[in-house]
Amino acid sequence: MPDPSLELSRRDDGIVVTARWYSDTGSEEINGPDEVVIRISDEAGPEVRLHGITSAVLHRVGRQVDDMVAEFHDMPGVGAYQVMVGHYIEGRLAELAQARGATADGFEADLLAVYEDLASRRHADPLGALATATGRTRTDLRRLLDVARQRNDQEGPSRERLA
Repeated sequence: MPDPSLELSRRDDGIVVTARWYSDTGSEEINGPDEVVIRISDEAGPEVRLHGITSAVLHRVGRQVDDMVAEFHDMPGVGAYQVMVGHYIEGRLAELAQARGATADGFEADLLAVYEDLASRRHADPLGALATATGRTRTDLRRLLDVARQRNDQEGPSRERLA
């Protein structure tokens, strides 16, 4: 049985992909896994069970293996991690906008809430992640975050400058 620290898994549309590395090559070169296991998950829907592991599934699995290789080699800005953070930011901003009635007033506060959440989760570059997800420059985001902080200062206790 391989060391669990040398195993990564992903779930996607009823498919589970597990990549395993059995040995460290000791090289600086990026190496792929020694083994990849693809299986239908227990929670898979009837359509997935009907069609099984098709060439379309294998194509998706290839991208996931690339993402796992990047993660295994501590390259978190690549692939799935970056996509996941982007989806989280977009979803969270949409939730916050819906909660306040989707008016323009308050967008800065929403950005600040998401920024602070990413920072509290020790994201390596919360400002960069926000910039990528929103299509705004770091400079623009700093200005919007400062506006939100100033409003917070006027409405309550001071907040430490995070950006």
